[in-house]
Amino acid sequence: MKNSEKLWKHFPRCVKISDIYAKGQNIGCDKMKYTFNKSVISEGIEFCSISADGFKSSCISVNFVLPLGEKASLYALVPNVLTRSSRKYPDLASIERKLANLYGADLIVDVSKVGENQILKLEVSCIDDRFALENEVISAECSKLLFELIFNPNVENGAFSQNDTESEKRILIERLYAEQSDKRSYAKNKCEELMFSEEAYGIHRFGTVEDIEKITPESLYEAYCEILRTAKIVICSSGNTDANRVCEEFKAYSNKLSRELYLGETLFVEKAEDVKYVKEQEPVKQGKLVMGFRMGMTDANDNYAARRVMVDIFGGSPHSKLFTVVREKMSLCYYCSARMIRAKGIMFVQSGIESFNEEKAKEAILQQLEDIKNGKFTQDDIDASIKALEDSFKSVTDSPESLDSWFMSQCVSSAYKYPEDFISDFKNVTKDDIMKAAQDVTLDTVFMLEGTAKESDSDE
Repeated sequence: MKNSEKLWKHFPRCVKISDIYAKGQNIGCDKMKYTFNKSVISEGIEFCSISADGFKSSCISVNFVLPLGEKASLYALVPNVLTRSSRKYPDLASIERKLANLYGADLIVDVSKVGENQILKLEVSCIDDRFALENEVISAECSKLLFELIFNPNVENGAFSQNDTESEKRILIERLYAEQSDKRSYAKNKCEELMFSEEAYGIHRFGTVEDIEKITPESLYEAYCEILRTAKIVICSSGNTDANRVCEEFKAYSNKLSRELYLGETLFVEKAEDVKYVKEQEPVKQGKLVMGFRMGMTDANDNYAARRVMVDIFGGSPHSKLFTVVREKMSLCYYCSARMIRAKGIMFVQSGIESFNEEKAKEAILQQLEDIKNGKFTQDDIDASIKALEDSFKSVTDSPESLDSWFMSQCVSSAYKYPEDFISDFKNVTKDDIMKAAQDVTLDTVFMLEGTAKESDSDE
């Protein structure tokens, strides 16, 4: 449970569960076998189940997909307030007691941005039902708790609790300030804001401090009702759970909803017309250079495999050009890496540098990209990147939570792809494919946070 002391550790029944693990039972296997199924409950409401017998835990999540817009702060605050109380569980302590009785189940809230959509996730994870000491169906109890918090909130006279609202507002504002204090995060967010100043993607997933401060218990409840009415809703049951039972329980709640589905669509800009450049100064020693690129994509699936391998060779791993040449050989950066964001068709290069090396670092970074365009890389580079990507994508099956995250990151669309699908595509990528993918990349925005301090600050 977020922001609260775990009370379950004080319960004797939970101590006994550790004894089960200590016996060394081999529950899992080297390569987890799982099956994924999706069904449509009603328009805009989907149920997904990921069945796997080898895990020691299970998780159930409810995901709300909303267009990213001016109400981002309101929407981001809703799931946090929902997990503080409900009609049946009037305070945090009562929720914690319930989680404790469920063998220390975890209640998790996450707000993310996928393309130009905001995804609100409420998730509960618990031990597998096989480990219950009295044959309880723990996953079923967890789903009931989750649905109770979501659909029966603690509301009076059309408003959430004033104390809950103000407490969660303060926490959300502190998270935004923490990102601003982390200069690496600040520089990335600033480049993103500049690059997408005329696109919805430029909005932070939490919105702004100013918008959070304006939220009232009444406006928050209005936003909650709007979410239930207009969002695409995806429920996911992952692990060895009774998926049919979870689905039927959810239907009992969703059948009461009045729906008016509103879906957004992500704008893909294939090519940068010119390069935007902004510099700021901060009293820190290490400068932060962030470069934003358009990747020539028309949608999230447009030649993705070749582009993803290209990004890995360019700056996605320790064997990449940015790491081995710009950082190691030329010693221009403390760190230097590239990250592709498939859902928007973009790439960011982030580096920590001495501010006087800004021009040299930019030239070196762009030269590595130019070299890939011209085929100045080997088959060994390709093989190393494909192997690294394969290992990364296989790790998706490490836990019910990671499988849930994988598939729910795709819930903005109606199509779901397995990690194995991408791995197969990567193995078919050729050198020519990579060169062509690199040729589509254009520089859009450069943000430089220039350090003016003589000594390194604690936030480096």
